[in-house]
Amino acid sequence: MSHSEIKTEILKYILDAKYGLLNYVRSDQSPISRTIGSFAPDGENLFFSTGKESSKVREIEKNNRVSFFFEHDNQAPESWKSLLLIGNAELVTLGSTDYDQAVERLGTKSPRFRERIAKGDLGSAAIYRIKTSEFEYLDRSKGIGPLQKIVVSQL
Repeated sequence: MSHSEIKTEILKYILDAKYGLLNYVRSDQSPISRTIGSFAPDGENLFFSTGKESSKVREIEKNNRVSFFFEHDNQAPESWKSLLLIGNAELVTLGSTDYDQAVERLGTKSPRFRERIAKGDLGSAAIYRIKTSEFEYLDRSKGIGPLQKIVVSQL
């Protein structure tokens, strides 16, 4: 399977996911995982939203290297799939060229985010784009073997 075909499969996997796990490291070097429901792909990158006042925001300001893990519920072992996206999280600010695109994509993917848009309740949201540097994709439906690592070249 070509990288282009794998990336198409990865995009579909993200779109079909209800939740993902945002992983980051606190300033005391403790690894942390938090469930996120407001996320949406942006080509090879990923937008996600969280509360501006959350500890995630404070910790990502200090160390923006994060990962985002996807694993669908109720998978059979012989067809197990999972995806780890690794990259740097960058805040998308109101008025930036990417803000409207992020809001549109997050609203399309996430019913809860769509409700917040309708209520005009985005003032308390921090929106990030993960600039992906690597994917680790495991697909057991193609047989036992190593996971596929895809390094992304950012322009």
